Amino acid sequence: MNMRNNLYNQKGAFEIKDIDTQKREVSIYLSKFDTMDSDMDVIKKGAFSKSINERGPGSTSNRKIAFLRHHDWEKQIGKFLQLEEDDFGLFAVGQLGRSTDGEDAYRDYEDGIIKEHSIGFQYIKDKAKFIEDKNIDGGGFYEISEIKLFEGSAVTFGSNEFTPVVDVKGEQKTDYIEKLTRELNVCIKALSNGKGTDERLHGIEMKVKHLTSQLVLLAGQESEIIHSIPSEPVIVDEFKWDNVIDSLTHKQETYSDYPQKAKDNAKRGIRLNEEVGNKCATQTGKLRAQQISSGESLSLDTIKRTFSFLSRARTYYKPSDEKACGTISYLLWGGDAMLNYCERKLDQLDDQ
Repeated sequence: MNMRNNLYNQKGAFEIKDIDTQKREVSIYLSKFDTMDSDMDVIKKGAFSKSINERGPGSTSNRKIAFLRHHDWEKQIGKFLQLEEDDFGLFAVGQLGRSTDGEDAYRDYEDGIIKEHSIGFQYIKDKAKFIEDKNIDGGGFYEISEIKLFEGSAVTFGSNEFTPVVDVKGEQKTDYIEKLTRELNVCIKALSNGKGTDERLHGIEMKVKHLTSQLVLLAGQESEIIHSIPSEPVIVDEFKWDNVIDSLTHKQETYSDYPQKAKDNAKRGIRLNEEVGNKCATQTGKLRAQQISSGESLSLDTIKRTFSFLSRARTYYKPSDEKACGTISYLLWGGDAMLNYCERKLDQLDDQ
């Protein structure tokens, strides 16, 4: 059997226990004891005690166990106030910071986008013992008695989120539809609010696409009649996948009647951004500029997000400084012409 490596590893996906929005604190489990995971590991109670003593919240270390987003060391979203082992697993209380990344994470916790967590760690030599068990595929499992813990991360996608949907039948299929429906509606609601940074909204968009792809995979399986679905928004006598997908993704009219000036602003923003080495835009900002400059039809959700961004970014727009990132970013999204258009369009739709 292969011995566990001593490189940086990730594992987990455990749920939230409690959220205190007033204190900006989340109570979570980062790991569960005595449960075999997809790596055929069983972590035992006590595996984190040395790390907690040496680098936990109560230690004197200047390199404490970090509270991150997606295991990205450049995205520290807060700090751990408490780390301890109980009979269930590794329990943590984290306080979210007020940095941009911390604010995005706070909104994602509040909206229900973040539900799972994971750990970044290193296996310890001679602390991973292989236990033979012929009843288990692979002939056994690894019993982990100690781990060097570096960080705990909030994750948008759990460890098994990208597992293909295979052989989901009957009640199991109905349960899965309910789960997808719930998660998709949470994401769509968060997108409609349009709050947070471009990176946050882009991440939610990616989750919507993933959840929708799971529905498409299910739709590709052999058709069957389902007489009731346990959650809104679709309850039909005869089960029709087109109805489900259209309803869940809020299929809506698109709009391309924004002014030429908005397109020209986006083209100008693209040119100016190229002149400064493409450093003044996120991937979402670059995508939006391509959409607007080419006159692409935009959904109502995209118009809402564009209005939200431009309303915030207007204060950083300096027409006299074409090298300022605030100016370039504002132009990439269509500038004043697009802001005015979005405001008029939303008012018009509200009056209908």
